[in-house]
Amino acid sequence: MSNLSQLLESGTRPQVVEDLTNFAEKSIAEQSGIAGMALKGAVATAKKVKSDVVAKAVNALLPDVLNEMEPHWQEFDSSRSDDFGAFLSTRSKDVTDSILNVADRKADEVNNNTLTKTYKSLRSKAAKILEPKIPELANILQRHM
Repeated sequence: MSNLSQLLESGTRPQVVEDLTNFAEKSIAEQSGIAGMALKGAVATAKKVKSDVVAKAVNALLPDVLNEMEPHWQEFDSSRSDDFGAFLSTRSKDVTDSILNVADRKADEVNNNTLTKTYKSLRSKAAKILEPKIPELANILQRHM
């Protein structure tokens, strides 16, 4: 049986981080409305301080996110399904909650009041943004397995 922790190996991790960074940036760019403007503004401001902030965040969150997704991967791996995204589409809410719990824990560790305040103001919208994207996220991970 395979294990998502394989994606953390030095030969694989940089490409996984790149693909997930592109996924995150595309997902952010697709947002509209007031929440979308706030999210785009927050990311643009963060990029002015550190241009690779999204990639660094993806890299930092990756081990914990993979750990949260591992039980789903094991269930998928032992199933007859061959599409991790389709497999998770019926579990998107649970996966979203797990990933956001990781983000919440990491946000609590940040020593930057501006970032913490921005995260907390956007947190309530995050589930609505992430949940429909879970199948795409899962397919990115599966591609690297």
